[in-house]
Amino acid sequence: MISERERARALLDQALAEARSQGAKRITALYFVTYGASQETEASLRRIVQELSVNTLAEGAQIITWKGPNRFICWNCCALRFESEEEEAICPNCGHIAARIPTDITFALDRIEVAESKLREEP
Repeated sequence: MISERERARALLDQALAEARSQGAKRITALYFVTYGASQETEASLRRIVQELSVNTLAEGAQIITWKGPNRFICWNCCALRFESEEEEAICPNCGHIAARIPTDITFALDRIEVAESKLREEP
């Protein structure tokens, strides 16, 4: 199983690649969605991202988290995936109780904000 640190590193790498592709001089904010994460998990995410972002375009970026809905899949009918604010959910297709998925992924990168580099204007 992948650790929180490894997952955070992969998401930070994704954010850095996106910032470089935009020609950004730095990342000003990292937005993470959390899924069923505790306050300890959110605090751990912030600490890990701050540690990993030292000497990168993301150093000093705001780390903003928001709670996403629970994600479910129904194994009874057509493997329908759907979201709900409820702790348990009923499949809208067949009416059976759906399973939460995946329980080990507690956060994901939603988006980044960057400070754009100034492009030289041609005379």
